[in-house]
Amino acid sequence: MLDLGPTFVKIGQVLSTRPDVVPPVYAEEFVTLQDAVPTGPYREMIPALADDVGYHSYNDFEPEPIAGGSLAQVYRATYQGDHVVVKVRRPGIKDLIETDLRIIRRLIPLVMLLAPERLQFSLRNMADDFERIILEELDFEREARMMAEIRSNFEGDENESVVIPRVYPDVSSERVLTMAYVEGTKVTNVDELESKGHDPERVARNVANAYFTMGLEHGVYHGDPHPGNLAVDDDGRIVFYDFGMSDRFTPAMQNSVVNLYLAAVNRNVDGIIDELIALGALDPDADRAAVGHVLELVIDDLEGSETVNWQQIISEVTGMLHEFPFRIPPDIMLVLRVGSISEGVLRQLDPEFDFLAAAQAFLREHGFMERAARMKLAEMRGELETSLWALLRLPAKFEQELDARQEERMQAVARTQQQGSRSLGYAILAAASLIGSALLVPVDITYSLLGMIVVLVFLFLFVRSPDDGRR
Repeated sequence: MLDLGPTFVKIGQVLSTRPDVVPPVYAEEFVTLQDAVPTGPYREMIPALADDVGYHSYNDFEPEPIAGGSLAQVYRATYQGDHVVVKVRRPGIKDLIETDLRIIRRLIPLVMLLAPERLQFSLRNMADDFERIILEELDFEREARMMAEIRSNFEGDENESVVIPRVYPDVSSERVLTMAYVEGTKVTNVDELESKGHDPERVARNVANAYFTMGLEHGVYHGDPHPGNLAVDDDGRIVFYDFGMSDRFTPAMQNSVVNLYLAAVNRNVDGIIDELIALGALDPDADRAAVGHVLELVIDDLEGSETVNWQQIISEVTGMLHEFPFRIPPDIMLVLRVGSISEGVLRQLDPEFDFLAAAQAFLREHGFMERAARMKLAEMRGELETSLWALLRLPAKFEQELDARQEERMQAVARTQQQGSRSLGYAILAAASLIGSALLVPVDITYSLLGMIVVLVFLFLFVRSPDDGRR
């Protein structure tokens, strides 16, 4: 992946979060691509700086990068007397990635022919998702907007437990992003945190609560929680860097995620299936009984384990449901990625950290449990009201139905009587014609024979008339 270039490095990073596509051993190895990209020479970055924001806009600019990735490099500088960091997109990277994406699009049909049927939807889904993610990451103007929105969301935080760097729009563009320099201790540097008087367990809780707040309350969240993007400042606040993979939750998705967790806590298998369908992870036509049986096995298996973590849950569920029409939508995959990576980071701070217990505590403290209960009660009340109205309207509907049935019976009787009258008429006409023909024999045999033909016609009509009529 490293030899193939930045596009394939990104593919590896995305695959590291897709247990529904690659085996866990590969996913674990791909995680190392986060920190494996070498930095490039400073002179290659100068054209983007000069063309987009003006190279001399900064009072000072340090040529040695403080961080590097597959798409950009980060430098320290001074702007209007403020210490800032400048994120610069690698030169020619967009053209290179677009070329690679065209190649990948041509390879996808071949991959689909070779891939097992159960993986085809996930692969196609991942290919579309990857293209969207990498093109969004290349757009630093989008990243600046997401940073500003998330920063604004936390401005009303009474605890002031989160720091989002301020963006300088005057020296930012699609290829260059200038933001305030916020110093902090790397979140996984436990010894240094303790030496500065920070409690690692409290830091772990603060990081988890920040993510829960972003996802479940604000609906806009930071999507790349690896250790290099999280720090703790001198006041103990959590500092977030790199918002290229930020994303949004819709209100419906927020409710579904909360309801899914509550259903899992209560071992409500039907509730879990309903939310998986609502999230687009499970086909509505899937065999509910079979899926429910598998989920019960997963729950029993996890409850039998001494320790359960987020990654283990995801592996169990994806492993057990792979035979069903089950897939992980892009938005949910990013959430799972945030959960699994942040859990790994938080357990470096607190080996006993329980991500699921922390989620449960957050939901309870912020009223999500009560909110879900109220929503359920409201839903039940609505269903009860609908049922009562239907019950109250039942006598009238029953009477209408009886009237309709009575009308049908009367119409049937009328039809029967009409058919009976017609049959009787044919019989009388046939008899009369027979008597008339007999009387005409002495007079004229020709008229008598014509009369017999008329008799046969009436007899034929009588025979063809319905049986009910003759009865």
